[in-house]
Amino acid sequence: MRTFTKTLPLGVSAVIALSGITAAGAATTTSPSAPHAVVAHALRANVVKVRKVSFKGTYKGTIAMLWSASSVKATSVHGTGTGTLLGRSVMNGTGTSATSSTCDPLSGTGYLVGSGSKLLIRVVSSSKTQACAASDAAPTTVTVTGVATVVRGVGKYTGFTGTLKFRGSFQIKSNKAGSRESDAFTASLSGVLIKR
Repeated sequence: MRTFTKTLPLGVSAVIALSGITAAGAATTTSPSAPHAVVAHALRANVVKVRKVSFKGTYKGTIAMLWSASSVKATSVHGTGTGTLLGRSVMNGTGTSATSSTCDPLSGTGYLVGSGSKLLIRVVSSSKTQACAASDAAPTTVTVTGVATVVRGVGKYTGFTGTLKFRGSFQIKSNKAGSRESDAFTASLSGVLIKR
């Protein structure tokens, strides 16, 4: 009994009840269900509450690019649109991709901000996250698809993490090294964000 009461430091009252001893020191009979009720209460107190948000966002704006012989940099991605809990919001970011073929991995960082809340996101280069041109000669349409990791949330998204699938497209005028251009883009993001 000493071992059992030691492993459940639930307060003096709970220890007395589990030990079957009254405050006066006399033995008493407790309900067989009492220890189970105390344990169940302790378990409920330690349950981690998980909150999930199904995020959906659509944005459109302008992407500014700088081409080199081996890569293209998105020096600025700026758009407006709407997102879950963000309402009317803004997308900002930067990125880079190789230009060795019509489909190449891309990477970048950015954020979505609106209604006093913010999601900081990072696009990690992988075989599933790519920028693909419809043709190897410009002008042509470029489609970007992949997964972005939510690094941190602010405001209504404080404590949230997760991943967002994204898809976007824009039309390029040139792909010559040294050229710069700004083009219109559209993008959508969706996924489940979790707060533990």
